Amino acid sequence: MNNIFVLLGPTASGKSNLSYQLADNFDFEIINADLFSIYKYLNIGTAKPSKDKFKNYKHYLFDKLEPDEQYNVSNYCFDVSKIINDIHIRGKMPLIVGGSMMYVFQLLNGLSNDYELSDGDSNLINFIQSKYNNKQILKSISDYRLELTYKIDVNDSYRVEKLLERLISKEKNPQHSHKGLYRLQKYNIKILFIDVFDRETLKESIKKRTQKMIDTGLIGEVENLKKYYNLSDKNQSMKAIGYKETLKYIDKKIDINELLTSITVATQQLAKRQITWKNKFKINYPIMYPKHDYVNLSKYISQSIK
Repeated sequence: MNNIFVLLGPTASGKSNLSYQLADNFDFEIINADLFSIYKYLNIGTAKPSKDKFKNYKHYLFDKLEPDEQYNVSNYCFDVSKIINDIHIRGKMPLIVGGSMMYVFQLLNGLSNDYELSDGDSNLINFIQSKYNNKQILKSISDYRLELTYKIDVNDSYRVEKLLERLISKEKNPQHSHKGLYRLQKYNIKILFIDVFDRETLKESIKKRTQKMIDTGLIGEVENLKKYYNLSDKNQSMKAIGYKETLKYIDKKIDINELLTSITVATQQLAKRQITWKNKFKINYPIMYPKHDYVNLSKYISQSIK
Protein backbone atom coordinates (compact mmCIF):
# COMPACT_ATOMS: atom_id res chain seq x y z
CA MET A 1 0.00 0.00 0.00
CA ASN A 2 2.11 2.86 -1.35
CA ASN A 3 5.35 1.87 0.39
CA ILE A 4 8.54 3.42 -0.97
CA PHE A 5 11.97 2.33 0.23
CA VAL A 6 15.15 4.22 -0.62
CA LEU A 7 18.60 2.63 -0.25
CA LEU A 8 21.40 5.19 -0.28
CA GLY A 9 25.10 5.14 0.46
CA PRO A 10 28.51 5.97 -0.95
CA THR A 11 29.96 4.29 -4.00
CA ALA A 12 31.42 0.79 -3.47
CA SER A 13 29.56 0.32 -0.18
CA GLY A 14 27.52 -2.67 -1.39
CA LYS A 15 24.20 -1.03 -2.32
CA SER A 16 23.57 -3.19 -5.37
CA ASN A 17 24.20 -6.55 -3.72
CA LEU A 18 22.09 -5.52 -0.75
CA SER A 19 19.26 -4.44 -3.03
CA TYR A 20 19.18 -7.90 -4.65
CA GLN A 21 19.04 -9.56 -1.22
CA LEU A 22 16.07 -7.37 -0.38
CA ALA A 23 14.39 -8.07 -3.73
CA ASP A 24 14.74 -11.81 -3.06
CA ASN A 25 12.78 -11.48 0.18
CA PHE A 26 10.31 -8.68 -0.51
CA ASP A 27 8.16 -7.53 -3.45
CA PHE A 28 10.69 -4.90 -4.50
CA GLU A 29 11.36 -3.58 -7.99
CA ILE A 30 14.57 -1.55 -8.32
CA ILE A 31 14.65 2.06 -9.52
CA ASN A 32 18.09 3.36 -10.41
CA ALA A 33 19.34 6.46 -8.58
CA ASP A 34 22.75 6.70 -10.23
CA LEU A 35 22.76 9.43 -12.86
CA PHE A 36 25.31 7.88 -15.18
CA SER A 37 23.81 4.38 -15.18
CA ILE A 38 20.84 5.94 -16.98
CA TYR A 39 23.04 6.11 -20.10
CA LYS A 40 23.31 3.23 -22.54
CA TYR A 41 26.74 1.60 -23.02
CA LEU A 42 28.25 3.15 -19.87
CA ASN A 43 28.56 -0.28 -18.30
CA ILE A 44 31.98 -0.94 -16.82
CA GLY A 45 32.67 2.50 -15.37
CA THR A 46 29.28 2.69 -13.69
CA ALA A 47 29.43 -0.88 -12.33
CA LYS A 48 26.09 -1.48 -14.01
CA PRO A 49 24.23 -4.73 -13.18
CA SER A 50 25.08 -7.81 -15.22
CA LYS A 51 22.80 -9.28 -17.88
CA ASP A 52 21.76 -11.99 -15.43
CA LYS A 53 20.76 -9.38 -12.84
CA PHE A 54 18.71 -7.49 -15.43
CA LYS A 55 17.06 -10.77 -16.40
CA ASN A 56 16.26 -11.93 -12.87
CA TYR A 57 15.25 -8.64 -11.24
CA LYS A 58 12.97 -5.84 -12.42
CA HIS A 59 14.97 -2.65 -12.99
CA TYR A 60 14.02 0.87 -14.06
CA LEU A 61 15.95 3.86 -15.40
CA PHE A 62 18.93 1.93 -16.67
CA ASP A 63 19.97 2.36 -20.33
CA LYS A 64 17.31 5.01 -20.96
CA LEU A 65 19.47 7.60 -22.76
CA GLU A 66 21.93 7.69 -25.62
CA PRO A 67 25.43 8.79 -24.48
CA ASP A 68 25.15 12.14 -26.26
CA GLU A 69 21.83 13.13 -24.64
CA GLN A 70 21.22 15.49 -21.72
CA TYR A 71 19.29 14.71 -18.55
CA ASN A 72 18.51 16.68 -15.41
CA VAL A 73 16.97 16.35 -11.98
CA SER A 74 13.59 17.58 -13.23
CA ASN A 75 13.50 14.77 -15.81
CA TYR A 76 14.48 12.31 -13.10
CA CYS A 77 11.73 13.39 -10.71
CA PHE A 78 9.12 13.11 -13.46
CA ASP A 79 10.33 9.66 -14.58
CA VAL A 80 10.56 8.21 -11.06
CA SER A 81 7.14 9.54 -10.03
CA LYS A 82 5.55 7.78 -13.00
CA ILE A 83 7.46 4.55 -12.34
CA ILE A 84 6.47 4.53 -8.67
CA ASN A 85 2.82 4.81 -9.64
CA ASP A 86 3.14 1.95 -12.15
CA ILE A 87 4.86 -0.30 -9.58
CA HIS A 88 2.17 0.36 -6.97
CA ILE A 89 -0.62 -0.35 -9.44
CA ARG A 90 0.83 -3.85 -9.90
CA GLY A 91 0.99 -4.44 -6.15
CA LYS A 92 4.78 -4.24 -5.88
CA MET A 93 7.07 -1.91 -3.91
CA PRO A 94 9.68 0.47 -5.37
CA LEU A 95 13.22 0.30 -4.01
CA ILE A 96 15.17 3.37 -5.13
CA VAL A 97 18.89 2.54 -5.08
CA GLY A 98 21.91 4.68 -5.81
CA GLY A 99 24.32 7.41 -4.88
CA SER A 100 23.17 10.47 -6.83
CA MET A 101 22.20 12.14 -3.58
CA MET A 102 21.00 15.47 -4.94
CA TYR A 103 18.63 13.75 -7.38
CA VAL A 104 17.08 11.65 -4.61
CA PHE A 105 16.94 14.55 -2.17
CA GLN A 106 14.97 16.68 -4.61
CA LEU A 107 12.79 13.74 -5.59
CA LEU A 108 11.77 13.46 -1.93
CA ASN A 109 11.67 17.13 -0.95
CA GLY A 110 10.78 18.86 -4.21
CA LEU A 111 12.67 21.02 -6.63
CA SER A 112 13.66 24.24 -4.93
CA ASN A 113 14.15 25.74 -8.38
CA ASP A 114 13.09 24.17 -11.65
CA TYR A 115 14.52 25.72 -14.80
CA GLU A 116 13.73 25.63 -18.50
CA LEU A 117 17.03 25.11 -20.33
CA SER A 118 17.00 26.18 -23.99
CA ASP A 119 19.55 25.01 -26.57
CA GLY A 120 21.11 28.47 -26.41
CA ASP A 121 21.40 28.22 -22.64
CA SER A 122 23.07 24.82 -22.92
CA ASN A 123 25.51 26.08 -25.54
CA LEU A 124 26.43 29.06 -23.38
CA ILE A 125 27.01 26.85 -20.33
CA ASN A 126 29.15 24.45 -22.39
CA PHE A 127 31.18 27.40 -23.71
CA ILE A 128 31.77 28.79 -20.21
CA GLN A 129 32.88 25.40 -18.89
CA SER A 130 35.19 24.83 -21.86
CA LYS A 131 36.86 28.24 -21.50
CA TYR A 132 37.11 28.47 -17.70
CA ASN A 133 37.81 25.97 -14.94
CA ASN A 134 35.62 25.53 -11.84
CA LYS A 135 37.80 27.76 -9.69
CA GLN A 136 37.56 30.64 -12.16
CA ILE A 137 33.79 30.21 -12.58
CA LEU A 138 33.14 30.14 -8.83
CA LYS A 139 35.42 33.15 -8.25
CA SER A 140 33.53 35.17 -10.84
CA ILE A 141 30.12 34.23 -9.42
CA SER A 142 31.24 34.85 -5.82
CA ASP A 143 32.27 38.38 -6.78
CA TYR A 144 28.68 38.85 -7.91
CA ARG A 145 26.94 37.04 -5.00
CA LEU A 146 29.10 35.23 -2.48
CA GLU A 147 26.22 33.28 -0.93
CA LEU A 148 25.67 31.40 -4.20
CA THR A 149 29.05 29.68 -4.07
CA TYR A 150 30.27 29.24 -0.53
CA LYS A 151 28.85 25.70 -0.14
CA ILE A 152 30.12 24.44 -3.51
CA ASP A 153 33.34 22.41 -3.62
CA VAL A 154 35.68 23.52 -6.40
CA ASN A 155 35.96 19.88 -7.58
CA ASP A 156 32.20 19.37 -7.81
CA SER A 157 31.65 20.04 -11.52
CA TYR A 158 28.04 18.88 -11.33
CA ARG A 159 27.05 21.55 -8.79
CA VAL A 160 29.00 24.20 -10.70
CA GLU A 161 27.02 23.30 -13.80
CA LYS A 162 23.73 23.41 -11.88
CA LEU A 163 24.66 26.84 -10.52
CA LEU A 164 25.25 28.11 -14.06
CA GLU A 165 21.87 26.70 -15.09
CA ARG A 166 20.14 28.59 -12.28
CA LEU A 167 21.83 31.84 -13.23
CA ILE A 168 21.33 31.58 -16.98
CA SER A 169 18.04 29.76 -17.51
CA LYS A 170 14.44 30.81 -17.16
CA GLU A 171 12.49 29.48 -14.18
CA LYS A 172 9.59 27.19 -15.06
CA ASN A 173 6.00 27.80 -14.10
CA PRO A 174 5.83 26.75 -10.40
CA GLN A 175 2.57 24.91 -11.06
CA HIS A 176 4.51 22.42 -13.18
CA SER A 177 7.34 21.88 -10.69
CA HIS A 178 7.89 18.67 -8.76
CA LYS A 179 6.65 19.21 -5.21
CA GLY A 180 8.39 16.22 -3.61
CA LEU A 181 7.19 12.78 -2.54
CA TYR A 182 7.09 13.72 1.14
CA ARG A 183 4.36 16.27 0.43
CA LEU A 184 2.19 13.50 -1.03
CA GLN A 185 0.99 12.04 2.24
CA LYS A 186 -0.26 8.87 0.57
CA TYR A 187 3.29 7.45 0.60
CA ASN A 188 5.00 5.53 3.40
CA ILE A 189 8.64 6.47 2.70
CA LYS A 190 11.56 4.81 4.47
CA ILE A 191 15.19 5.85 3.96
CA LEU A 192 17.90 3.22 4.44
CA PHE A 193 21.41 4.71 4.48
CA ILE A 194 24.68 2.77 4.44
CA ASP A 195 26.80 4.62 6.97
CA VAL A 196 30.58 4.30 6.79
CA PHE A 197 32.79 4.58 9.84
CA ASP A 198 35.58 2.35 8.51
CA ARG A 199 36.65 4.66 5.70
CA GLU A 200 39.98 2.88 5.12
CA THR A 201 38.15 -0.30 4.17
CA LEU A 202 35.96 1.69 1.78
CA LYS A 203 39.02 3.34 0.23
CA GLU A 204 40.61 -0.06 -0.35
CA SER A 205 37.37 -1.34 -1.89
CA ILE A 206 37.31 1.64 -4.26
CA LYS A 207 40.92 1.05 -5.27
CA LYS A 208 40.26 -2.63 -6.05
CA ARG A 209 37.09 -1.79 -7.97
CA THR A 210 38.94 0.79 -10.05
CA GLN A 211 41.64 -1.72 -10.95
CA LYS A 212 38.98 -4.26 -11.89
CA MET A 213 37.26 -1.74 -14.18
CA ILE A 214 40.48 -1.08 -16.05
CA ASP A 215 41.30 -4.80 -16.23
CA THR A 216 37.85 -5.68 -17.61
CA GLY A 217 37.87 -3.15 -20.46
CA LEU A 218 37.04 0.39 -19.32
CA ILE A 219 39.51 1.92 -21.78
CA GLY A 220 38.00 0.03 -24.72
CA GLU A 221 34.50 0.99 -23.63
CA VAL A 222 35.38 4.69 -23.62
CA GLU A 223 37.25 4.42 -26.93
CA ASN A 224 34.14 2.96 -28.58
CA LEU A 225 31.85 5.59 -27.06
CA LYS A 226 34.14 8.38 -28.23
CA LYS A 227 34.37 6.91 -31.72
CA TYR A 228 30.70 6.17 -32.38
CA TYR A 229 29.17 9.17 -30.62
CA ASN A 230 31.95 11.72 -31.13
CA LEU A 231 31.99 12.37 -27.40
CA SER A 232 34.22 14.70 -25.42
CA ASP A 233 34.47 15.79 -21.79
CA LYS A 234 31.78 18.38 -22.56
CA ASN A 235 29.10 15.69 -22.91
CA GLN A 236 27.19 15.04 -19.70
CA SER A 237 27.78 11.28 -19.86
CA MET A 238 31.54 11.79 -20.08
CA LYS A 239 31.63 13.84 -16.90
CA ALA A 240 31.21 10.61 -14.95
CA ILE A 241 34.16 9.59 -12.81
CA GLY A 242 36.14 6.99 -14.74
CA TYR A 243 35.06 8.30 -18.12
CA LYS A 244 36.51 11.80 -18.02
CA GLU A 245 39.83 10.42 -16.74
CA THR A 246 39.88 7.70 -19.41
CA LEU A 247 39.31 10.32 -22.10
CA LYS A 248 42.49 12.02 -20.88
CA TYR A 249 44.34 8.72 -21.14
CA ILE A 250 43.05 8.10 -24.67
CA ASP A 251 44.17 11.62 -25.63
CA LYS A 252 47.62 10.79 -24.16
CA LYS A 253 47.38 13.47 -21.47
CA ILE A 254 48.04 10.93 -18.70
CA ASP A 255 49.61 7.46 -18.53
CA ILE A 256 48.07 4.23 -17.25
CA ASN A 257 49.34 4.70 -13.70
CA GLU A 258 47.96 8.23 -13.57
CA LEU A 259 44.67 6.90 -14.91
CA LEU A 260 44.36 4.40 -12.06
CA THR A 261 45.33 6.97 -9.46
CA SER A 262 43.09 9.76 -10.76
CA ILE A 263 39.99 7.53 -10.94
CA THR A 264 40.66 6.10 -7.48
CA VAL A 265 41.19 9.50 -5.86
CA ALA A 266 38.18 11.07 -7.59
CA THR A 267 35.97 8.15 -6.52
CA GLN A 268 37.20 8.39 -2.93
CA GLN A 269 36.41 12.11 -2.94
CA LEU A 270 32.94 11.36 -4.31
CA ALA A 271 32.35 8.80 -1.56
CA LYS A 272 33.36 11.36 1.05
CA ARG A 273 30.82 13.85 -0.34
CA GLN A 274 28.13 11.17 -0.51
CA ILE A 275 28.64 10.29 3.16
CA THR A 276 28.07 13.91 4.19
CA TRP A 277 24.57 13.74 2.68
CA LYS A 278 23.39 11.58 5.58
CA ASN A 279 22.88 14.78 7.58
CA LYS A 280 20.39 16.06 4.99
CA PHE A 281 18.16 13.00 4.74
CA LYS A 282 15.51 11.85 7.20
CA ILE A 283 17.18 8.48 7.74
CA ASN A 284 14.86 5.81 9.12
CA TYR A 285 17.37 2.98 9.31
CA PRO A 286 21.19 3.28 9.26
CA ILE A 287 23.10 0.28 7.89
CA MET A 288 26.65 -0.15 9.15
CA TYR A 289 29.47 -0.67 6.64
CA PRO A 290 31.09 -3.06 5.88
CA LYS A 291 29.05 -5.59 7.92
CA HIS A 292 25.46 -5.20 6.78
CA ASP A 293 23.24 -6.68 9.49
CA TYR A 294 20.74 -8.15 7.07
CA VAL A 295 18.68 -10.01 9.68
CA ASN A 296 17.76 -6.87 11.60
CA LEU A 297 17.36 -4.87 8.39
CA SER A 298 14.83 -7.37 7.02
CA LYS A 299 12.97 -7.34 10.34
CA TYR A 300 12.78 -3.54 10.15
CA ILE A 301 11.40 -3.65 6.60
CA SER A 302 8.80 -6.25 7.55
CA GLN A 303 7.64 -4.08 10.44
CA SER A 304 7.63 -0.92 8.29
CA ILE A 305 5.45 -2.24 5.50
CA LYS A 306 1.93 -0.91 5.77
